[in-house]
Amino acid sequence: MKRGYGPLLVFAAIGLATGITLSQIACRTPASGPSTAAMNTLATHEGYELFAAHCAPCHGATGGGRGPAAIALSVAPRDFWHERFRYVSTLNGVPTEEDLIQSIRYGRRFGEMPANPQLTDTELRTLARYIREIQRLGWLDVLREEFAGDEDTSPDELEEISHIRVRPREPIHVARPERGFRRDLDTGRELYAANCASCHGLTGRGDALDKPLDEQGKPISVRNLTSGEFRGGAKVEEIFKRIRCGVPGTPMSAAVALTDEEVWQLVYYVRYLAGRT
Repeated sequence: MKRGYGPLLVFAAIGLATGITLSQIACRTPASGPSTAAMNTLATHEGYELFAAHCAPCHGATGGGRGPAAIALSVAPRDFWHERFRYVSTLNGVPTEEDLIQSIRYGRRFGEMPANPQLTDTELRTLARYIREIQRLGWLDVLREEFAGDEDTSPDELEEISHIRVRPREPIHVARPERGFRRDLDTGRELYAANCASCHGLTGRGDALDKPLDEQGKPISVRNLTSGEFRGGAKVEEIFKRIRCGVPGTPMSAAVALTDEEVWQLVYYVRYLAGRT
């Protein structure tokens, strides 16, 4: 009789539904490098050559963030194997395919990632799927490392968990404020002081006493909101997403306890701090 999926897979599936991430189930410690099995899988992916041509100079041939051009950048390229994606439109912290495509197509102006207007829609989608596969295989390598010798957890279970870990929820719906909504700087200031000031500072200059770390324990350069430079985009819809969905891999968690109206008050207060009234 085929053995059913064990408790670990059940817990991972529950996490997908509730917002619990696998990093809360088991600490994700980077392996020494991608396994041979993982690299062999990537070598047969249709996005392999596209990635080598357009992404590897910064992100590295294996996607570990250490390409030859990385040393010249003030913002370290993402390590797709071990770091989470920062700019998402879902509440479980996993980007949709469209989130990834947007990052590749338009780049991150203040993150030193260039835009790629020369790529076709098909090429963008292929690259997005390849990059997600890198992250999935990174999780799979870690799971295999952590459960080596565990006879109660099968290879198929680990494969399934790795797929669950990179599966996004439905994207949030960003609806403009309802009729009758009025921007209120006093309300925005109060919400900002309660939810944002501990890192970004009361004046928004990123100079608070708290010095946050990212998922790898590295210090984070907190955004100076008064600069008007937003890596995730300066449109009100993009700021709404950053507040509502948070920035995965950093202490900026999803603002699930706030109402849409409160998030919009925060959006306009952040724009006020940035001089974008």
